[in-house]
Amino acid sequence: MRATITADMGLYPVVAVMGARQVGKSTLCREIGDQKGLAYRTLDDQDVLQQAREDPEGLLAELGEPGAFIDEAQRAPNLFMAIKAVIDRTRRPGQYLLSGSNQPKMTGGVGDSLLGRAAYRTLRPLTLSELRLDEDHPGWSFLFGDDDAAVIKELERRADASGRLDWQDIAKTGGFPRALAAPPEQRMRVLNDYTEVFARRDIREVIGVEANDRFESFLRLVAARTGQELNYSGLSNDLGISVSTVRRWLDALLRSYLIELLPPFSRNAGHRVIKAPKLFMADTAFAMAAAREATPTGFHLENLVATDLGVWKDLDPARGLYHWRLGSGQEVDFVAEERSRFLPVEIKSASSIGASDVRHLRKFRAEYANTPRGLVLSCMPETRVFQGGIVAAPWWGVL
Repeated sequence: MRATITADMGLYPVVAVMGARQVGKSTLCREIGDQKGLAYRTLDDQDVLQQAREDPEGLLAELGEPGAFIDEAQRAPNLFMAIKAVIDRTRRPGQYLLSGSNQPKMTGGVGDSLLGRAAYRTLRPLTLSELRLDEDHPGWSFLFGDDDAAVIKELERRADASGRLDWQDIAKTGGFPRALAAPPEQRMRVLNDYTEVFARRDIREVIGVEANDRFESFLRLVAARTGQELNYSGLSNDLGISVSTVRRWLDALLRSYLIELLPPFSRNAGHRVIKAPKLFMADTAFAMAAAREATPTGFHLENLVATDLGVWKDLDPARGLYHWRLGSGQEVDFVAEERSRFLPVEIKSASSIGASDVRHLRKFRAEYANTPRGLVLSCMPETRVFQGGIVAAPWWGVL
């Protein structure tokens, strides 16, 4: 992400970095800002916040022509028009680096005021490749290639380079920097505190109402359903709240980058496709802590893959990510898209894969063109090829 943001700053006057609280936005952006000679202000500072709201032009003048990194910029919407006036005058790339944790206030405020002048990037919790200190995200694009032998060779190379990993350990570790810095036995406690602070304090900034115990119960129930199709009525019945409240509270979690909804895949192949989105938490360890679960399940392995696929998708606007399920019961966990080609992906926590595990991938390939292969990721250590263009590989050979 550092390289992407740095490149954006060579093209756009404003770069906005968005994401959940405590994913490392401030640390990363401040490092980049220092390298670029930018001043620094945070709107978590009440004096700076007051000045940004009451005299944004004066604040920008005080920061000077080189520009600035402004943290939690969504707290002062008037600031965006003042920034527009400055960059329309200077027309210099890389003048302002902004960060925020409230999606509509950032994308709406920046977008409405700075149309065509700003780039937007989402910073997610650290992926496995970042924890390994890889220079670049290894990505999924090689899996769309037509050369089967080359794909198999790359899968085996990456699996050998990684070595066999325990996905449950990875899931319990997660990618929130503050939790990673804590001793392993304290990580769930740190993330539980994160859950409580968001539910009792931060939510007020997102939806403008006092939080209560019921919202915390809602967040914990949502976390317990990671990797599952979203059922508004089920959440409503379980908590005794209206469906409209469920929708509003889910939207608040989306705005805060704590959940992601994976839309259903449909290209009108003549079957009734289930239309419900699939729900994932921003981070596996956060999902476990919020749900008060001590042992990861297969849904957490799926969430781990979803997070990695999300990072890959964000790097190119020609990419998409979906799930697929027919009314007749066939389903595929993920459908990745790159330049109108599709890769159906199944996730299994088992250590062996058989023909029954790939039948839905075959169904998908039979229904949709431009699908070079199907992929099963599991704990099976070797790579295998099944009939029908299906490859089974260890999950650590891709992430």
